[in-house]
Amino acid sequence: MGSHKHEEGRRGESSVRFGVSVPADLLREFDEVISKIGMKRSKAIRLAMRNFLSERNWECQDKEVVGTINLLYDHEVRGLEEFLTEVQHEFLDVVLFNTHIHLDRENCLMVIVIRGNPSRIRRMIEKISSRRGIKQVRTLISSMS
Repeated sequence: MGSHKHEEGRRGESSVRFGVSVPADLLREFDEVISKIGMKRSKAIRLAMRNFLSERNWECQDKEVVGTINLLYDHEVRGLEEFLTEVQHEFLDVVLFNTHIHLDRENCLMVIVIRGNPSRIRRMIEKISSRRGIKQVRTLISSMS
């Protein structure tokens, strides 16, 4: 992995300094947001890393997981709602139920509650994410153990 330096943290835990390359505009926006909420950059990066791990660690599991797939989509895109229904039928082994809310004339929010094999859920998310009209896909998935 990249170059890094180990240090002793305030509470006796080991900390590591490391360099990261990011686009300047991304760093500028990141710094603006953390400044507005009164957070230091190191703390915000630690929080972002922990959030990433908690959001994505389920993908490395072999055990059953449970959670939600949250979709923001344009319901005026022809065939999209039918596609979402077909995908859920294809993945009946992991889909428990769904609900959706009409946010305005064009946008809907759908929440799909899922439980099952992580690789099946990952395939379902990939299939949904690639479709035109899907604006955002967010997951909240946890291991059952």
